[in-house]
Amino acid sequence: MSKVTVFYDADCGFCQGSVDWLLARALPDTFDPVAYQDNHALREFPMVDPTLADKGIQALGPDGKLRTKAQATGYCLTFVPGWRWLGQLILFPLVAPLAAVGYALVARNRQRISRMIRRTSCRMPPRPGR
Repeated sequence: MSKVTVFYDADCGFCQGSVDWLLARALPDTFDPVAYQDNHALREFPMVDPTLADKGIQALGPDGKLRTKAQATGYCLTFVPGWRWLGQLILFPLVAPLAAVGYALVARNRQRISRMIRRTSCRMPPRPGR
């Protein structure tokens, strides 16, 4: 299987924690995390808009399709054993609009959530295999 490239904000503790959670539960070599702050890595992905870093994650699938925000979250979850059902639910057409609203609410408050979960120290991990 080809990897899903996940673009995230490494300056956000909540975002970093979310990527850590995803990587800990996914099968090895499923995801390739790329921080929006990694200008060198982003040069490989001209279709990714780094100015959207404060708006949400983006996920580039092996199919070449770039997904954003709640759609990216649902898509990524479909690759995580035990969480596929939630990913499919988020992507379900009748649920997708509600998921988008929920995602926007979390994204707007992610710095506050980071402080609440004591995840204010942010780091940018090296990309695997780089």
